[in-house]
Amino acid sequence: MDYAARMQTLRHRLRDSGLPLLLVTHLPNIRYLTGFSGSAAILAVWPDKARFWSDGRYREQARIEVRGARVTIPRGSIDAAAAEAIRSARRVGIESGYLSLQRAEQLLGGLRRARAVGNWIEAQRAVKDPAETAAIRSAVELASGVFGRLMRQLRPGMAETEIAGRLEFALRQAGGEGLAFDSIVAAGPNSALPHAHPGKRRLKPHEPLLLDYGVRLAGYCSDMSRTVCLGKAPPRLREIYAAVLESQLAGIAAVRAGVEVAVVDEACRAVLRRARLAKYFVHSTGHGLGLEIHEPPRIAAAGSPRRPARQKPGGPARRRAAAPAAETPPVCLETGQIVTIEPGVYIPGWGGVRIEDVVRVTPRGAEILTPTPKSLIEL
Repeated sequence: MDYAARMQTLRHRLRDSGLPLLLVTHLPNIRYLTGFSGSAAILAVWPDKARFWSDGRYREQARIEVRGARVTIPRGSIDAAAAEAIRSARRVGIESGYLSLQRAEQLLGGLRRARAVGNWIEAQRAVKDPAETAAIRSAVELASGVFGRLMRQLRPGMAETEIAGRLEFALRQAGGEGLAFDSIVAAGPNSALPHAHPGKRRLKPHEPLLLDYGVRLAGYCSDMSRTVCLGKAPPRLREIYAAVLESQLAGIAAVRAGVEVAVVDEACRAVLRRARLAKYFVHSTGHGLGLEIHEPPRIAAAGSPRRPARQKPGGPARRRAAAPAAETPPVCLETGQIVTIEPGVYIPGWGGVRIEDVVRVTPRGAEILTPTPKSLIEL
């Protein structure tokens, strides 16, 4: 990983903003910039230097992993050590989406010096470099590799929890560092819950079984969903599966650098509208992934413009014309982004179908990274 280049890009933005210092507290961002994979750290970035603090548990790990920053392991609190080091800065950029007000006040001695910087580092992370792409590809292939073995183990009467256990053991056995998120294993009517937790429900013939899982490898995540059936699928399941598959293929076909994310989302939804299933598609079409399972960009419909504030009844007769609502610029896909495309249909009391692949955005279209077949599997 080219940590020096990542840090240099951030420093250019820091200089352009006029901020003398950025305080980084979100651990995935610290890993992205320095390589540190531990659970406690603070990073301060100046235009010409960077300092890193962690605690005694990570003394040796920080020495091995951290690149591009001076490492300090204080005897006391890492927050207190960082606060002392940045005490003279007139203004300090903070990751307002991750740093609580209480902790910001403690680090800065109040909020007067704090300046929210939004998603600077997340914007950098959205486009993956070749090393990141290779890591995600390896994670995707590892996760896909256990799918066939799991299918051969499924039997009537197996509980969702047992299936999840077998799946997660196989991921570890194949070399996975950990789960990217809590695995979703949902049988029968439970598959109508998009984020179902594995429970006591037992696998029955002719019902959908929805699997959504991911693994971490070299810190990077995979994500895959497939829906299968134990025994011959009934006609309704076949029809819904065919519609979801057509929807997913339409979404993938719409992916290309420069295309608005809302266009990709609409490509999926249009197919399901024609099949009269659109009301059962209740989540966004996809998301970026990398060091975290959900990263920008979010593949979803464009946001609605804000409505002007309503006037109180009985207000003054002459009023200024309402200012036009500020429009949010559309989010467009960029070359090198890696995203999921995962439409689904969830019918309460019956069940659900979701099909999800990881794809890489290119100028010519989508490169599908997930090698697992998508035809309906009847076991």
